[in-house]
Amino acid sequence: MSRGRGKVRARDSDTESAMDTPRCSICGTQQQLLRCAKCKAVYYCSPAHQHLDWPTHRAECRLLARQKAAAGNNNKSQQHQQQRQQLQQLQQAVAAANLDGNGAGANCSTAQMMTPAHQAQSWPAEVDNLLNLLGQPGQASAAAADAAQMPQHHQQQQQHQHHHHHQGEKSSSYQIGLADSSFMGSGSERRYEDLCRNIISDMNKYGLSVVDDFLGVETGLKILNEVRSMYNAGAFHDGQLVQNPTPDVPSSAVRGDKIRGDKIKWVGGNEPGCSNVWYLTNQIDSVVYRVNTMKDNGILGNYHIRERTRAMVACYPGSGTHYVMHVDNPKKDGRVITAIYYLNINWDARESGGILRIRPTPGTTVADIEPKFDRLIFFWSDIRNPHEVQPAHRTRYAITVWYFDAKEREEALNRAKLENSKTNNVAAQVQAQQAEPDSTTTPPPTTTTAAAATSPSSSLPASMSTGTGALNANVSSNSCAASSEICT
Repeated sequence: MSRGRGKVRARDSDTESAMDTPRCSICGTQQQLLRCAKCKAVYYCSPAHQHLDWPTHRAECRLLARQKAAAGNNNKSQQHQQQRQQLQQLQQAVAAANLDGNGAGANCSTAQMMTPAHQAQSWPAEVDNLLNLLGQPGQASAAAADAAQMPQHHQQQQQHQHHHHHQGEKSSSYQIGLADSSFMGSGSERRYEDLCRNIISDMNKYGLSVVDDFLGVETGLKILNEVRSMYNAGAFHDGQLVQNPTPDVPSSAVRGDKIRGDKIKWVGGNEPGCSNVWYLTNQIDSVVYRVNTMKDNGILGNYHIRERTRAMVACYPGSGTHYVMHVDNPKKDGRVITAIYYLNINWDARESGGILRIRPTPGTTVADIEPKFDRLIFFWSDIRNPHEVQPAHRTRYAITVWYFDAKEREEALNRAKLENSKTNNVAAQVQAQQAEPDSTTTPPPTTTTAAAATSPSSSLPASMSTGTGALNANVSSNSCAASSEICT
């Protein structure tokens, strides 16, 4: 207790509340008080009174400051200890539920997910309607297959050009393969090689691949903690469906609760509090780059993958939220591989639902994939893999990244630039006509054109969707600037 507070207590001893009221340690006033910046326990009404009291307060000030610092360190130590205990408990729970005590690291379990289509639910008519609208699966990869027939030296020249593609443009995509990154930074090259070979085999055989125990319990929990923090901070927004606009109608994004019920946030990885999400995407980049550049990699060898989107962090908040059957890339926007990482501890689909059901075409098999903790899946993004998220009855977290084929992406960007150029010319002509109207002509119509009524998306059944959020907007949409990439 400071000397000044002793004075105040002597003057106001009749009331106990007066002892707790901040007062100047010299004169006792309660007006315009300033607090000692070091100990933050003694008050003065002016610098002059602080200087007057300093010879007496000096020793006490240092003691109070040390006591406060020690108390703060104790609180931090207790918090760290509690966090360590919680982390250990979560690690034990996840290990008991998901790892089965084998400790073998990342491994493929795709074959276990596959079920003959006739044993699963009947093939919905909506899928047939979707495939009829979008064409046959073979057409989606025909251009890539043609590229595989090119002489090797021409492919190398083309790859060199794509390596520098979009430099200086406004872009939210990320290049992969620029550095010699290694999976997990570990020396287990043989295990990494086997993992990539299994992924290649699965993609060739099933069109998808399921990798369990991808990063391990501790790293997975760090990622989950970041995602939960973002969600609890209110950083997520409703997932949206983007309508394909006509040239004279502004683009619009509409919420479709009957189609998708997730909440999302786009993450580049360099934002505060996202370092572990950044680590995850870099590890997925390493695997995708490796399987795309390995020898004898089958269908993956038809593509040149050097770019990806930002990560879409998604939360289905339970209560039956879902996403109806859809295709990620129905309009050849460049995306060729979808990668999804799950963060759901002790997930039991019998109680919680939330299964990702993929119906690879042709429909001889069905993959029912539970969104289990530390599980990573890959599948083709185009019409080869219609898929749905079945109703989830507890909170369900996932992180999705899409990888681009350089040739298809370049073609999509060129189409977008051409369409935007046409749209800008039409807008300029309309503006000029409105500025100087001709009495012998009628103003241009402002209603939607007939194209809107005949667009492919309008003929889809009500329970179908042709895309995942803004990524599936028509690349010719005027919502994408000519200098930007496909909207992400």
